[in-house]
Parts: sequence; C-alpha cells; structure tokens
Amino acid sequence: MKHALSIFFFLISINLSVFAQGDAKMLASLGNDLVNLMDYEGALEKYNEALDYLPTYAPAIDGKANLLVLMEDYKAAGKLIEEAIKKNSDYPHFYLTYGIVLIHKGKHKDAIENLTRALDLAYDSKDSFFKSKIYVNRGAAYQKLFNFDAALNDYSEAIKTNKNNPNVYMYRGYLYYQNNEYELALSDFNTVIDIDPENPFAYYNRGMIYLKQADDDRACEDFHKSCKLGNNNACKVVMNKCIEL
Repeated sequence: MKHALSIFFFLISINLSVFAQGDAKMLASLGNDLVNLMDYEGALEKYNEALDYLPTYAPAIDGKANLLVLMEDYKAAGKLIEEAIKKNSDYPHFYLTYGIVLIHKGKHKDAIENLTRALDLAYDSKDSFFKSKIYVNRGAAYQKLFNFDAALNDYSEAIKTNKNNPNVYMYRGYLYYQNNEYELALSDFNTVIDIDPENPFAYYNRGMIYLKQADDDRACEDFHKSCKLGNNNACKVVMNKCIEL
C-alpha cells in the first residue's frame, strides 16, 4: 500500500512539474512578445510570473536578464545571470547574455571569455541566429580591444552562420570604415540597406563614406534619408552641410 501511494504521489509531482513548465513557457513567450512591442514593464511582469511557476526556468531567466539589459540595469542583469550560471552552468544563452552585460560594463576580456564559452556549448546547435549573435558580440568585444583581425574574423563567421542578419554587416562595415577600407564598408552598408531598407544607421554610415570620397550629393541624399528615419546625428549633418538639398 505504501509503495502504491509513493508511486501515486510521485506521478502527481511529475504532472505538477509538467504543468508548471508549460505555464512558465507560455508566460516567458508572452514576455518575449511584449519586449518586441517595447512594453518593458509588461514583459517584466510576465517573466516574473513565469519564474513564480518555475524559478529555474532558464528561458524566463535569460529573457528577464536581456530585458534588464535593454532597461540599462546592467547590475541587476549581471547578478541574475551570475546566479543562474551557478545553478545551470551548461546553458549557452546565459553566457551570451553575460557577455553582453560585460561589454556594457567595459569588461571586454571577461566578455570574450564568456562568449567563447557560449560558442563551445552551442557547437552542435542548429540555431544559426543564436550562434551569429555570439560571434557578433565577441567581435564587438575584440573591436573594443583594438584586435581588429579577431573582430573581422568573428563578424565574417557571423555572416557565414546567418547571412540575413543586417546587424552583422553593420558591425563589419563600421570596422572596415575605421580601417579606411571604404569600398568594403560600402558593400556591407549596401547589404544592410538591401536587407533592411528602413535602417537609418546604414544610410548615415554610407553617407559618411560618400563624404570621405567627396561625393557630397550622394552623401546628402543618404543623410536626408537617415534623418527622415529618425537619426538625429544625420539631421545635424543635414543642417550643417545639406540644407540646400
């Protein structure tokens, strides 16, 4: 009888755990949707509700930490991820998020270490967007350390992993621009515009290259476009250099 009861309660506990995970998954997904809608307070509420159901649910923890990064609360985001890694050291998303936090804190060497760990754990992952994001952020950390060769290699790897992410071309294009490789930079910024025609930063950066090449007409055309898309720096350039257009 005791044996039968123990099995019964064990099965109940399993069912409750399954239900809790289902609820946590649903709430975390709602949190992600609200982040995309820029409803950060609503997203935070959903992530917290998910963690009330299942405090160890990794996607909700990671989602909340990324939201805290968006809200520029890097201290809280770092603390949350540090605790999460202690309890689940094999979840690659935690290391990506922690790497991003460390970049914001200016700890670029530590960021590279964590992003490399994320890549190691995600070696067999088929999530190309996730792996591309790791490469992009590690490339950005290398760029901050003026290790341009390593940065360029990571940006190029990110593009191989996911050719449809405009942010990768933006980062690599800016790296080329810093190294005065303007034609290569132009190619990358053109690719950004092909993928995302409403990207104000791509037009602004391309306009800066045209200025370097003394092509003022095309530069001002891009600055006007960037300004209309909401780039304040482009609007300032328009006022100073392109008002006649």
